[in-house]
Amino acid sequence: MVSHGYAGDFAALLFGDRRTDAQDYNRVFGGSDFDQDWWEATKAPGKRAYERYLRLLPQLSATDTISDIRRLVALHERATVVDPHLGALLTVQVNLVLGTLLEQQAPGEEVKACLEDLLAGRAVGAYVLTESGHGSDLPNLELTATYDPSDGGGFVIHTPTDAAVNYMPTTAPPPVPGISRFGIVFARLVIDGEGRGNYPFLVRLVDADGTVRPGITIRRLPDKTLGMDNSITRFDHVRVPKDCLLSHTGTRIDENGQLVEPIPADNQVWRAISRVRVGRLAISAMSAAVSQGALSIALQHAEQRDIASLDHDAPRLPLLEVPAHRDRLIDAVADTYVATTAVEIALSAFVAAAESGADEQAPELTDLVSLTKYLTTSTALKVTSEVRDRMGAQGVFDHNLVVVYRALRDAAATAEGDSYVIALQAAYRYLRTSVSEWTPGSWDEVLCDVDTPKNWIAWLDARARFLQHRMVEAYASAGGSRQARWDKTYDLALAAAEARTVHRAVEALAERARQLPAEPQEVISQIITLFAIGQYGAHGTDLLPDGPAPKTVKPLVELRQQLHDSLAVHLPDLVGAFELPSELLRTAFSGDFVAQHAGALAEVADPTTS
Repeated sequence: MVSHGYAGDFAALLFGDRRTDAQDYNRVFGGSDFDQDWWEATKAPGKRAYERYLRLLPQLSATDTISDIRRLVALHERATVVDPHLGALLTVQVNLVLGTLLEQQAPGEEVKACLEDLLAGRAVGAYVLTESGHGSDLPNLELTATYDPSDGGGFVIHTPTDAAVNYMPTTAPPPVPGISRFGIVFARLVIDGEGRGNYPFLVRLVDADGTVRPGITIRRLPDKTLGMDNSITRFDHVRVPKDCLLSHTGTRIDENGQLVEPIPADNQVWRAISRVRVGRLAISAMSAAVSQGALSIALQHAEQRDIASLDHDAPRLPLLEVPAHRDRLIDAVADTYVATTAVEIALSAFVAAAESGADEQAPELTDLVSLTKYLTTSTALKVTSEVRDRMGAQGVFDHNLVVVYRALRDAAATAEGDSYVIALQAAYRYLRTSVSEWTPGSWDEVLCDVDTPKNWIAWLDARARFLQHRMVEAYASAGGSRQARWDKTYDLALAAAEARTVHRAVEALAERARQLPAEPQEVISQIITLFAIGQYGAHGTDLLPDGPAPKTVKPLVELRQQLHDSLAVHLPDLVGAFELPSELLRTAFSGDFVAQHAGALAEVADPTTS
């Protein structure tokens, strides 16, 4: 297929102000520090991620990156598609650990020392929050940090029960020599026997020679596909200095043993884990990025494959000309464009809040980011699964990245709060928002066709308004306690919240497309229409029996076929907009993969040819 030259227009549409940052990181990750023979790609990927991180660190201007949210997100996106193991590592080291240390208003000597070691590559960190018996339920954590005024004051970190054992954080000795590890450990602050809320504490875990510090027991968890050194950890009366209490509000213990400047009680949990919301935003972008990466690789694969025609005398068919293969990729592109736009909406809202001095911990922003994460991780699951199947045998190997992208998606769906659970929390708060007007029958006269994207967008809006109306009515009429009523309506509430998230993203995509020349604008209109038809096919039963249904002259299957046929010629540009060239991804399809396999066998037969 031949490009129509629209890829740049589509890239500007999708990435906006962070496109330049993404291109900068493309140059970094395209450099020699990230060269990778794909034959060697799956050997100790976790160790390789640490080595790459240490090589990347001097190039990052890390402290500047933390203060620029768009650049921070672009870093996570690009690192993830090049090396999902590295992307996962960066979420902890750069956002959670470095971000937390840099937020301190009056950093003590211990914080300064750890920060210096971290930036110099002499130490790595861990974000120690999850407990075996409580997950990431911060209000109910059992790990304690008891203030002890003796010897100038300090805190005793202790795991009081088996349920309080920390589960999952990367606390183990680093897989590269000469690197120490410290932890940002969340515990219940206890002063004079009274709990005073949950706070992070700085705790040194492992010395540079790999020795675990006294009073700390760490055991690596069994390996998983994504090579993170996850562990379980117990603290047995571990004493840390007084200045190891961390708080971006300046919380400290004064000379009289009194708590000064505590984190405000309103929304205290979120304020204590302030970097998690940024992490959730970065993970949303990473999830959209693995969809982009998977589609880029799928296109490279399809450009090099052909299949036999059912007509015996006909030449073999290029895979990209086979609708049964190509059309599923086009559907995945439509889903990915909407998910990527949803990230841009959440990112813009976050940046606007930061620049205006608004409360970044406000529930409205929390819910926007949470629902964005739910959408992007759900989309990534769908897209990576589709691409893996379309690539056949090539899709099952780690060196072709797609199954590792899927593993990253699975990790992302769990990290920073389970995607489904945090979406349910946002949906519950959605119950309390004002109900949009809904008039039964108002949709009956609107005709939806392949060339009516505005009507399809209006239908997405009508669907969201109808589901919210039904949700509120169902909750009000349900009997019993608040929990009992929620248990009867949670699925409807989530459907309503998700429908509003999708409509907001599609509307923004259409608005951005209006800035494009007529031809590429028409392509995006078709992408929007195809996406909306897919939404009706997947979620139409939510509207039965009396919800809005798009009125069409032709069957939906015919409309989809028309759109697929029209969009097929634009598939290279639509995927090219992700700006992930084959030399950046370094899979078997970076060159002629048939010739590469043959050459590899020749090297075995005659090693002097290598």
